[in-house]
Amino acid sequence: MSQLMDVVVIGCGASGIAAIRRLHDAGLKVLGLEAADRIGGRINSVQFGEGKVDLGAAWCHGEKDNPVFELANPLGLLGRPEPDNKWFLLSNGDLVPNDKAESIVDAFNEEVGKADKNSKKGIAECVRNAATSNTTLKKDPKLTRMFLEWYERNSHLGGQKDPNQGKSLKGLEEFWNSEGEFMLHWQGKGYATILDVLLNKYPDPSKAIPVDILLNKEVESIKWSSSQGDPENPLVHIKCKDGSLYAAKSVIVTISIGVLKERHAQLFNPPLPAEKVNTINNLQFCVVGKIYIEFEKPWWPKSPANFTLLWQEEDKAKFSKEEEWITEIFGFITVENQPVLLAWIYGEGREKMENVSLEGVRAGVEKVLDIARMQFEVTPVKNIIRTQWASNPLTRGAYAYRSVASELNGGSAISMSEPLYHSNKFPIVCFAGEATSHHRHTAVHGAVEAGFREADRLIQCFKK
Repeated sequence: MSQLMDVVVIGCGASGIAAIRRLHDAGLKVLGLEAADRIGGRINSVQFGEGKVDLGAAWCHGEKDNPVFELANPLGLLGRPEPDNKWFLLSNGDLVPNDKAESIVDAFNEEVGKADKNSKKGIAECVRNAATSNTTLKKDPKLTRMFLEWYERNSHLGGQKDPNQGKSLKGLEEFWNSEGEFMLHWQGKGYATILDVLLNKYPDPSKAIPVDILLNKEVESIKWSSSQGDPENPLVHIKCKDGSLYAAKSVIVTISIGVLKERHAQLFNPPLPAEKVNTINNLQFCVVGKIYIEFEKPWWPKSPANFTLLWQEEDKAKFSKEEEWITEIFGFITVENQPVLLAWIYGEGREKMENVSLEGVRAGVEKVLDIARMQFEVTPVKNIIRTQWASNPLTRGAYAYRSVASELNGGSAISMSEPLYHSNKFPIVCFAGEATSHHRHTAVHGAVEAGFREADRLIQCFKK
């Protein structure tokens, strides 16, 4: 058994690192346990092409009430995007006029905007109904169907197999966007820069805070007690898969909802209360895929470029069953200052893409690029890299969201954030991570906010 800590933080992504920094600054003994061989969690900036790309979180979304912006902007780390140049490309190579395309997208947005957010319905149901009732959308049913499919993917609406797993309309009310520029980029440095800022490594690594963060420490069990015992004895015992043991007065768990869905029954002893389990079961976990494509040189007419890909049924039918995943790629955008496009994929195709060999992914990308070649002089592909978040047992996806099941059966980010208390009202097991941010879930700044929140909660309790 190692030294008794005040707090052990499980998971050293953005939320865990934020909590560690705040606890350290308050003078508490804190230890971070990270299951992976790196910190960052769903922040993963890697070298690709001529710079860095983000396999996970990529942009700082908004400025007001955004702790990431507040930390990074004074250091000059964030860049503002130029207005993008849009192309709406049918899968037969034809272009849809921008004004016509944008009127359809606006019509979907308007229908979602005026929908009753207090209903227990999903956003997908709302937009599907709109496709047959909205005046603008009824004008061209075939084109509307293609845009509907794209809209569901681009907005990660979910619920294709089970409507209860789709994003709820109520979730739009619970989630608060931070005002200001939504696509602030990291000027080629990668989102992982924020981790260095939190650990005080940026801009001078020699001033980094001295904290213990242990890598390759996958937690196997968290033994906690809600009953009154000897106050001198630790309240939490943590065992890792490598057999190492740790003890603390409290623990902050930042494990993703995707992993908690799989492992909460094995992780916690005693088991989590029914209300917490219900919340974990009803919140859903979005998985969206990325494929970065490096070209020998840029071929798009203007940068930044944004290509929306609209699939016709007759063009989908040209692909074999093994290639169906290709037809769920729904768009490309440029990466700042590089001859690189980022392709987005969502739905069942994303899962299949993760399990295809890298050579197979490249072959699929080339087939999609054949569509662009009907309009543009596409230069040769030099290299690709893809994400595998769902396949990763330490993440199982990208971000949590409030689902139709949450409305029907209960559960929210707020209930997810509620700690487990000792009988003396001391929080023994705290929960952070983006899924627990009351109004900023899905985003890194929500994760950071949640890490600060739980650290501050414990700091106040330790002071008492």
